Amino acid sequence: MMNPVRKLEMQCSHAEFLKELPLACDFRPYEIIADRVIVHDGDKEIQISIHDEPVRHLGSLNLPMEEVTMKFVDYSEDEAEQFMQNFHHHLRFGA
Repeated sequence: MMNPVRKLEMQCSHAEFLKELPLACDFRPYEIIADRVIVHDGDKEIQISIHDEPVRHLGSLNLPMEEVTMKFVDYSEDEAEQFMQNFHHHLRFGA
């Protein structure tokens, strides 16, 4: 097995990301440790690191941004891609 990595830049706040996480992860169990989330998937796991990025300004709008890195431990590239498709499908904000 490999450990594929995905890096995303998401237009959301840290709180919004965590609010959407259960549905986006298909209600897999997870734990939050500081700015990291560990999603448990049987004998595999997804290690998610979340970092605030500078707020982007679009006219009068202030857009919070997050940099998200997802490391898929013991996933194949195909399994990671399948998870990401489901993840994006369930998010209410752009990724």
